[in-house]
Amino acid sequence: MAQKFVVANINHCARSQDLLHQSLAQWSIQICVVSEPYHIPERENWAGDKDGTVAIVTNTSANSPPFKNVRKGHGCVATRIGDIEVIGVYFSPNRPFAEFEIYMAQLGVFLSGCERRDNVIVTGDLNAKSVAWGSPATDVQGELVEDWLVANGLVIINRGTVHTCVRRRGGSITPRRGRPGPGR
Repeated sequence: MAQKFVVANINHCARSQDLLHQSLAQWSIQICVVSEPYHIPERENWAGDKDGTVAIVTNTSANSPPFKNVRKGHGCVATRIGDIEVIGVYFSPNRPFAEFEIYMAQLGVFLSGCERRDNVIVTGDLNAKSVAWGSPATDVQGELVEDWLVANGLVIINRGTVHTCVRRRGGSITPRRGRPGPGR
């Protein structure tokens, strides 16, 4: 069954998190990955990482399947929702590239722990840019993410030049990564 899926960075803002809840209900979105949440509530439909920087949320009113096998890392959280393994990720743009390299290596180990590796979505905010996912230029983080995707057998599932992140002073395009199922 197809799932409605959204990704949001709410920049630790309480009002943005309230609006997110309203939007999930209004648009019947089943799954959301939230970067920089204001708060990660102790609820059965919220799963956050160890640092409180990223969470996966399901919409109980939209008949979302329950979480199975929640795993928490630093800057990443994974769970099985129905037949999809979802990994939410976040890496701050204020941290040095050397830490980003370590983070991506650890994310590869985290990915290897997935129950089913044929139907995985890795998404969130890595603050990396690449023309491969529609950014106007590629930065060093984007190059590393591209290499990581290839090494882990993942493909980019968003295409085009429509901003996936919109701010007052402009926007950016962040990659949505997934593993194709058998025969795709």
